[in-house]
Amino acid sequence: MAIWLLQGAAFLAWAALMFRTLFLLRRRAADRTGAMFPGPLTFLAEVRIWLRDPGERGPRRALSLVTLALIGLTGLNAAAMP
Repeated sequence: MAIWLLQGAAFLAWAALMFRTLFLLRRRAADRTGAMFPGPLTFLAEVRIWLRDPGERGPRRALSLVTLALIGLTGLNAAAMP
């Protein structure tokens, strides 16, 4: 039961970080192009820029760590099942 609670908390943290990142990338792409809904190629260009941006190192690291924790907890939960 404790694993489920930890996994749930990790998922909530991951979802919050991922939505923050996706909304940030959409806003940057919209600002760059002037289009309200930029296309997928523009979005991929923004992902490349975000991955290289030194100012986003903290959020990238947090998202990576929470993703790894979520994967680990999922594996631990699967291993604990009878």
